[in-house]
Amino acid sequence: MSVAGARAAGVEDREVLDLFGGDDQYVSTSRIPRPTSRIAENVTVITADQIAALNAHTLAEVLQTVPGFQLEQVRTPGSWSDVSLQGASSAHLQLLIDGVPQLDLLQNQVDPGSIGVQHIERVEIIKGAASTAWGQALGGVINVITKSPNTERQASGTLFSSIGERFTSDLHGDFTGTVQRFGYYLSAGNLHSDGLLHNTAVDKNSVYAKFNYQLPGQGLLTFGTDFYEVSRGSNETVNTHDAARSDRGYSFLNLFMPFGNQLRLDIDLRESRKNDQTWWGDYFGGVVFPYRHFKLNESTRGGGVKLTLGDQVANLVLGGEYEHDETHQWEVLVDDPSFYTNKSWDRWGVYSNGSLTLGPLTILPGIRFDQTGLSGDALSYSAGATLGLTEKTVLRGYFARGYSLPNAIWNNGPQRVITYQGGLETGEIPNLWLKGTYFYNNIWNVEVGNFDPTNPTVNLRSQVKQGFEVEAHTVPVYNFALSSGYTYIDARDRDTGLRLYDVPEHGVKLGLTYQNHPLGLTGILTGNYVRWFADPGNGARDHSTIFDLSLTQKLSPETEQSPELFFSVHNLFNDSQYLKDRWQNTGRWLEGGARFKF
Repeated sequence: MSVAGARAAGVEDREVLDLFGGDDQYVSTSRIPRPTSRIAENVTVITADQIAALNAHTLAEVLQTVPGFQLEQVRTPGSWSDVSLQGASSAHLQLLIDGVPQLDLLQNQVDPGSIGVQHIERVEIIKGAASTAWGQALGGVINVITKSPNTERQASGTLFSSIGERFTSDLHGDFTGTVQRFGYYLSAGNLHSDGLLHNTAVDKNSVYAKFNYQLPGQGLLTFGTDFYEVSRGSNETVNTHDAARSDRGYSFLNLFMPFGNQLRLDIDLRESRKNDQTWWGDYFGGVVFPYRHFKLNESTRGGGVKLTLGDQVANLVLGGEYEHDETHQWEVLVDDPSFYTNKSWDRWGVYSNGSLTLGPLTILPGIRFDQTGLSGDALSYSAGATLGLTEKTVLRGYFARGYSLPNAIWNNGPQRVITYQGGLETGEIPNLWLKGTYFYNNIWNVEVGNFDPTNPTVNLRSQVKQGFEVEAHTVPVYNFALSSGYTYIDARDRDTGLRLYDVPEHGVKLGLTYQNHPLGLTGILTGNYVRWFADPGNGARDHSTIFDLSLTQKLSPETEQSPELFFSVHNLFNDSQYLKDRWQNTGRWLEGGARFKF
């Protein structure tokens, strides 16, 4: 499944849509709601309904269906996986949930495999540098908006249960409603598996809560909190056995207050905390001998203020953010200073983004200054434009300078990028939607690490990553709809001109959807093809397409609250697709389950 559309309207954003009007879908790539026809960046939106059709368990599974994304490891649901977006590594992406950054402070890594999807309303993705709005976002942004309280009922909910091979199960429930001015959304679940491959067992417990209160004058006060704990095997070969445990959570408080028709104020406070443990072990004769035990404790606290002015024709957002960060890593079994860190710092940023529409032309400038507290200053700026050639065709252009923070141990200063994008989106061909984008990313001060456990080192390199992406969707014909996306990436070291290893060179996403409302039957077949420019020593297996099939049946199609049964086949043709032979993908496996609404 390929879905196209960026941070779309969350609870508070929906309240401000009246400032801008219009019938177009609104997204907020620059922290301000705009119609998709006036967004210069290459963006994608995934909705809760699309996630439900996939019967996915984690954010990693959802991202794997989006053109430009590629997981390096596809193993047991909930497992760790490195992810890239148009060649940008995990450390160059920004992942936000409810506006709270989810990167670890030490290495700035994202972990989509640990994030459940049952409580997600939308996932909005910006491909390419987005630092003028979001700070450290050299390669793109994954912005997750969680579900809000049901405003139409005092009490409602959903129960979700699935069971598959190797006792792979997902149990989840939510309860939501609104009583007068007070709204609530509560969610809890457990994801478990004995491991579809050796040492990939997963056990995760999670809880989430969101409350809001409608203030006089259409203001809204929202509080949310999330916590999960997960234990999982991370790697096993003939003589290695690694594992990890994480306890993570975050909370936020947001005040939204409109003043008239063209002015809005947002104030938010947020905090997060992480306690991770990682074990590296030798494996001989069925016995594990741990030789490394890392502990990592991190915390953040901060907030921001945002002022939005204007209307659909001309608008401006002004904002500032502050955050205090602490990270502490140490090694329990071995006294090794190369992996030790104990740092705290304060960082702040100020930004401004806006748009001006002159007939079919929309101009979108942005600028941001960050004092990182860890690696000096970072100035980011962007300029974009959209031109409506016809009612169904939009031409886009985008230029930006952005950054990402370095590894906190090495601390070699911000990694920086200049990005150029140009594209065309059209619905002129009957029953067909087409989108094409060219991208060019000039990146420097990139930390290329050698994570040798006895002598870790780092080199600073300059890189160029360029290519193009093409997407196509059809309207349903006899209840069937097709979607596809192709991404080509040419990634090279700028100084030597040599191609960069382990970057996806070719990627294809395929989707075939069947939806028959009278029968209550929905089916989706997705395909993922990748060809990496792989290091020959890693034993990569690609040139194959992994297909997944999911079928969902409503038992009472005419009833909105009907129970649903689903059945999924993963890796339908039992193919191999992995970047490194020590992290092989799962073979064919089956699961089924049910969803109840009340």
